Amino acid sequence: TVSVLYWNGFFTEQQKNNNNTSCFQQMVNQAYVKVGRLVRVLRGPRADKVGVITAVIDTNRVLVENPEEKNMWRHVQSVRNLEPTKIAVAGLNTNATGKQVKEALSKKKALDAWSKTGKAKAIAAKQALANSSEFERYQLRVAKRQRANISRKIFAAQDEKENISLHRKNLNQLEKAHKKFESKKLAARHDRIKKFFAKKKAKRAGKGKNAGKK
Repeated sequence: TVSVLYWNGFFTEQQKNNNNTSCFQQMVNQAYVKVGRLVRVLRGPRADKVGVITAVIDTNRVLVENPEEKNMWRHVQSVRNLEPTKIAVAGLNTNATGKQVKEALSKKKALDAWSKTGKAKAIAAKQALANSSEFERYQLRVAKRQRANISRKIFAAQDEKENISLHRKNLNQLEKAHKKFESKKLAARHDRIKKFFAKKKAKRAGKGKNAGKK
């Protein structure tokens, strides 16, 4: 079988061995497109549906099937229209029958593992929103507003006690700086007042600037 690597293009095992290994060490997603890999269809009438690779035709095409999904009978898909997941069904032979694929999926619980991923939950939420009625979408908007209102009240109460928001932190810093500046300003004003009265007292005692002009 031919194993293909998914990362900004697809590479066979021979191409991987011929290229520099450092290039492959920097790859983000090292999910190999191979027999038994669970993949998601990106575009077309089967978009966002998942299936298992049953055979690799060449570096550009694979056979995909999912007996548990409607319209996901065995068909040819381009590897550029697939997103390999981290889930793989081990022990699945090339060109396995639909019955064998179904047994392998149920044994490994691959579809259950996929349904628990964040991507699957996002797709399910998107499909549920698309299939909802106008009244259900209205209920959703009202629920979101209520949740946002309650969240703001809770955050405001916590922010008033602990000063966790950015604008309150900045306000505290400005208040501290203002107090520091005011204290310096008041200290300088008091010094000027003290000097003024000291000078006035010295004048009265005849020790000022006009003391020798008598």
